[in-house]
Amino acid sequence: MLRASGARFQRQMNGLLNTRFELASVGARPYEGEILRSYAADRVQLADIRFSPHSTRLRSGRPAAGSGNTFLVSYQMEGEAIVRQNGREAHIGANNLFFIDTSQPFEIETGDIWTRSIYLDSQFWQDVFPERGYYTATALDCDRGIGLTCRSLIHSIFEQAWNHPPETVTRLAASLANLLAVSMVTTLPIAPSFDLPVERNLERIKAAVRRNLADSDLDCSFVAREVGMSVRQVHAIFKHSGTSLNRWIWRERLDRIASELRNPVLRHKPVSGIAFDWGFKEAAHFSRQFRAHFGVTPSHYREASLQQVGSSVAPRALQAG
Repeated sequence: MLRASGARFQRQMNGLLNTRFELASVGARPYEGEILRSYAADRVQLADIRFSPHSTRLRSGRPAAGSGNTFLVSYQMEGEAIVRQNGREAHIGANNLFFIDTSQPFEIETGDIWTRSIYLDSQFWQDVFPERGYYTATALDCDRGIGLTCRSLIHSIFEQAWNHPPETVTRLAASLANLLAVSMVTTLPIAPSFDLPVERNLERIKAAVRRNLADSDLDCSFVAREVGMSVRQVHAIFKHSGTSLNRWIWRERLDRIASELRNPVLRHKPVSGIAFDWGFKEAAHFSRQFRAHFGVTPSHYREASLQQVGSSVAPRALQAG
């Protein structure tokens, strides 16, 4: 347990959670903080925290080496807060949650609160929630629906993290990122509109592709129906990515397959079975595409990858450029 006030608590919290926050009291009363318990791994940190009224902002200046890009997911156990980021403001009450990008300016003002904070590496969100920048500082009600499921998972993570190896906690954290993506998009969908900024529509298209990568019928017409656009509009928007939609779909599928080929738990699963799971219909076509992308056959890629005992990445020479 860590309990302190003022600058001392700020230093201890930033050191413990690898953050760069600036805390200040609200009114004449000096703020106090108490970290009831904390957990830190390479890609996820947890903190059960009680605070007196205070404000939190991103400290100015460059981030420290190794601090990375992290998202703070905050579930409010007790009390009220106001959070602001990217021009949005949300009022947070008990049994609400929100998330923010801790690498970008933000502001949080609170009364007396108890919060469960989860700091997730940005890589958890990259594929599953490309629209995340449009949902920071947005309140999610955890009383019903998918929000209730999010609450249950957060409590489960806090109950189990200290009793399981980091690999298990990391998987739980990845599950939370997936679940929050579904929760936000389902609760507050972005209305289809060709008039939206190109970057925003491009992210919507990519998100639709990622949700349906395993469907062998995935093509531009499929994606167009998913995002409420015409095929012509989808092609026009995707030109801004620097590649064609079909080529990007193949690349995403091949990267997913490569990830499974590197997984020692799946070492006995046939390569063709993995390819079919990710939407390929013909083994020969898949093998040609894989070799063109990675420079080696799928079997060679798997063999070389699994020889890297204790490594979580493929050999450098085998990674896609």
